[in-house]
Amino acid sequence: MNKRDSTDLIGGLFITAVGLFFVIYAQRYNMGTLNRMGPAYFPIALGAVLAFLGLLIAVPAWFRAGVGPDVNWKTLFIVIGSVVLFGSTLQTIGLIFATMVTVIFASLADNDITWRGRGILAVCVAPFIYLIFIFGLGMTVPIWPWSY
Repeated sequence: MNKRDSTDLIGGLFITAVGLFFVIYAQRYNMGTLNRMGPAYFPIALGAVLAFLGLLIAVPAWFRAGVGPDVNWKTLFIVIGSVVLFGSTLQTIGLIFATMVTVIFASLADNDITWRGRGILAVCVAPFIYLIFIFGLGMTVPIWPWSY
């Protein structure tokens, strides 16, 4: 048992740092007004809210006893690797297959899911990603390997 709850303290400080990064980085853009919001308005507002919420997590953790973080390194590397895998395969095999490969790889972090479940999850997630990226965000990424 530690003197402080280091898990929530580290997490809250990380969330605060991410929020402050967006607030500081967005300063290089035009803020605008409330009637005509500029490109910096939304990142600054959300960054400030995120930094405040991070402090709401970190400050009580400073005064609360707790245990240290228990890092599952396998899960950490699989999740980070799946993000890298998606980014590196998107242009070559297309959105649908990149999503399916990434979902299967990311699901290796969970020991309770079967291979059949991984396949079903990959097939079910891919159409939602298609709807979000293509229709929702209007991105121009290859959908299939042959659709350049």
